[in-house]
Amino acid sequence: MRTQATREIFDHWVQLCGDQAAPLRTQIDPMLLRRVLPHLFIVITEGSDDPTFRLAGTRICDLFGTELKGLAFKAIWSDSRNAQPLEICRSAIQYERPALLDVLAEGMNGSRPYEMLLLPLRPGPEASDRVLGALVPQAQALSVASPPINGLALQKWTFLEKDGAKQTPEDTDAQRDGPAMRGLLGLRSFGTGRAF
Repeated sequence: MRTQATREIFDHWVQLCGDQAAPLRTQIDPMLLRRVLPHLFIVITEGSDDPTFRLAGTRICDLFGTELKGLAFKAIWSDSRNAQPLEICRSAIQYERPALLDVLAEGMNGSRPYEMLLLPLRPGPEASDRVLGALVPQAQALSVASPPINGLALQKWTFLEKDGAKQTPEDTDAQRDGPAMRGLLGLRSFGTGRAF
């Protein structure tokens, strides 16, 4: 993780997990994350196969120039490049594995690197149905006066262990857990040609 904010969010999630694969959504205390709230979002499946934004922080909405609540997760990705991020999000929820993505925010004024976290949350004793997400600039954020971006482009990604270590296809047993995960991890590298 490249930013202090991303590490802070991840550490808070790990602390809440304890011995569980994912914490309960009711355990998330916005006051403890108030410094990074503008960079947070929640995406939920609610029985659908199409994850949807339940809420999004002000910096994220400013970045896209619109309120994201109710918008499909796949809608924030540039054109035809939304299939893999969508599968990563679904897998983070289904397999309760945190994911870290390097993305580019693409706009009229070029592109800027951002870091995205996808951290599974449970509604209760049942399995996860949502992620607590973060979208944090790796360098200086675009100003509020900047024109909205066109979308995000995935550069590379990985699953994370609770100690922050990155997982690779060789050291995870998730490949045998189902076709979606096998499809994700069966790639030559995570992302678009470069592995973490």
